[in-house]
Amino acid sequence: MSHQESVELPKSVQVESIISSRYAGHQRPLSWDDRREGIDVVRTADQRTLRLLSDGGQSPPQPGWTIIISEGNESSGYRWTLYSMPQVAQH
Repeated sequence: MSHQESVELPKSVQVESIISSRYAGHQRPLSWDDRREGIDVVRTADQRTLRLLSDGGQSPPQPGWTIIISEGNESSGYRWTLYSMPQVAQH
C-alpha cells in the first residue's frame, strides 16, 4: 500500500471500493461466533487508501457508504461510524 498522509479528524468520507476485507466476500458472517475485529482497507471517492479498524459488530464498509472517521492513524487503522448509505431505487 502506498504511503498516505494523515487524515485530519473527524472526517467524512465516501467509500468508492473495498481493497481488502477481514472477511471473505466482504460480508459480515451471520454467526456472532465468526465475527471479529480487524482491518478493512478501502479506497475513498477522493482516491485515498484508508486502513479502517472495524469492530466485530460492523460490516465491512461498502461502496457508496459515507462514513465518519473519528480516531486512529494510518498504521493502526482508523475507527469509523456509518453516516449514510445510498438510496436504493424502487421499481
